[in-house]
Amino acid sequence: MDPTRARSATRHFVHVIRVGKGLQGTLLVLYSCVLLVVTLLVQGAGHGRTNLAPFEDIQRLVARAGHGGYLSNAFLYAIVGIVGNLAMFAVWAFLLWKLVDGPGRSTFRNHVDVLLAGTLFSVGIETVQFFLPTRAADVNDVFWNVLGTIAGCVVAHFHRNVRLDWQ
Repeated sequence: MDPTRARSATRHFVHVIRVGKGLQGTLLVLYSCVLLVVTLLVQGAGHGRTNLAPFEDIQRLVARAGHGGYLSNAFLYAIVGIVGNLAMFAVWAFLLWKLVDGPGRSTFRNHVDVLLAGTLFSVGIETVQFFLPTRAADVNDVFWNVLGTIAGCVVAHFHRNVRLDWQ
C-alpha cells in the first residue's frame, strides 16, 4: 500500500469505546468499594484525632510555607492528602454523573444529584472514621471531597471532548 494512502486511512480511523449503563454501574460500585477501603480500612496517621476546625489544613500549609517548609515531609504529606481527596471524589463523581445521565434528564439535575450524593458520601465516611480508633475524622476532608465532586461533575459535563461514548 502506498505510504500516503496508509496515512490517510489511519487519519480517518476513529475508535469509539462504548460504555453501557451496566458497566458504568459496575465501575461505580467497584470504585466506591476501593474508596471505602482506602478511607476506612487503611490505617491513618491520625489515630483518632478529630479535627472540627474548618480550613485548619490550609492555615497549617500557609504557616509552613511562610517558614520555608515547602520541602518538609509534613507539608508534602498535607498536599498529597488534599490532592488525594480531590482526585478520589472527582473520579467517583464522574462515574456517578455518567451513570445518572440519560435522555430527558437535565444536566442541572445531574449536577445537583451528584453533588448531594458526594456530600452525603463524604460526611458518611467522616462520621464512620470518627468512631474508628485507627482513623481520624476531619471536617476539611469533607470540604476537599466536595470540591473533588464538583470537579468530577465539571469533567463529566464536558465529556464531549473525550472520545468515549457513554450510553
